[in-house]
Amino acid sequence: MNRYENLESVNSLEIKAFQLDLDGWLKNELFTWEWWVLVAFFILPWIIWAILADKTKLLESTLFGTLVIIATTFLDAAGLELEFWKYPVQLVPIAPKAIAFDMSMVPVAFMLLHQYFVNRKSFIIALLITSAIYAFIGEPLSNWLGLVQYDKWKYIYSFLYYVIIGLIIRWLIIKLKKLQNG
Repeated sequence: MNRYENLESVNSLEIKAFQLDLDGWLKNELFTWEWWVLVAFFILPWIIWAILADKTKLLESTLFGTLVIIATTFLDAAGLELEFWKYPVQLVPIAPKAIAFDMSMVPVAFMLLHQYFVNRKSFIIALLITSAIYAFIGEPLSNWLGLVQYDKWKYIYSFLYYVIIGLIIRWLIIKLKKLQNG
């Protein structure tokens, strides 16, 4: 089989898999209480951010959040492909599967951390606390609620990921600000 035949075979399977996912979503997920929890997880953080966001730092905060979205969406896609976790309920039956987490809960929290904890020490302390809450309380709760199923993933990995991504993105934002200001 050459690469184009292989691509066609893969595409055919992906279409079938999407149709199965869509049918299951329509029959078993849409409008369930778990689905409504995901709706809240997606909308409420942005409402909180709109209320608490410092409008004078909007561009910087949005850039921080966008970089977190990119990183978490990439990790989520990789984790799904590697079968580290599954999502029994989805907000929408398309990628990213964990849109409420990847594009709302995690980036909004990190944006607010960056905005309110401006010096390095306070940011690191707040980041450690937030990462611990997300990894050791939020993720087990989401697992218990049936919003995610962890197969080959440990909460400590999430904690480390949250800390590392927060530090790297904050470092990058600070460097970009220095370049901008000369």
